[in-house]
Amino acid sequence: MNTKKIYYQVLITAIFGSLAYLTRALNLITPLGGIFVLDLRDFFVAIGSAIGGFGPGLVIGLLAGIPAKIPLIDISSFCIAGACVGYFSTRFYRKGINVAYSAIFMLTGYAVALAMAWYFGLMQVSTFLVLRALICTPVNVFILYNLFNTYPTIIAEARYG
Repeated sequence: MNTKKIYYQVLITAIFGSLAYLTRALNLITPLGGIFVLDLRDFFVAIGSAIGGFGPGLVIGLLAGIPAKIPLIDISSFCIAGACVGYFSTRFYRKGINVAYSAIFMLTGYAVALAMAWYFGLMQVSTFLVLRALICTPVNVFILYNLFNTYPTIIAEARYG
């Protein structure tokens, strides 16, 4: 395996995973209602996963969820979201589809969070989770679109050395 590729994968995971973790651990949030908050974790998970791929996305999602108020919900949802964004960014990249659209797959994490909120009896605040999805998903696509237009070789460098 290419050592430069491994280095970039670890670096991407460390940077975006740390940023996602610290955002929540330092409580840099905007409360939406109940347990749901708006913070930068979504963006760090989407960006890191889109650049790094499936494995880094999964680890970044794990790090994003650990400091949450109910870690089980956030770890599950961010891990699924990060893995899906990473998986689809790889597929889109190989097929010549704009990788920015892989950020739409952050919605899988929201679906998991909604299911878990239902399981834990937190459906009364689920509208705030939907609000968060409506805010963050288009912003993630916008950020990735501009990032990949500005640095078109970033995925190739990060994944293929």
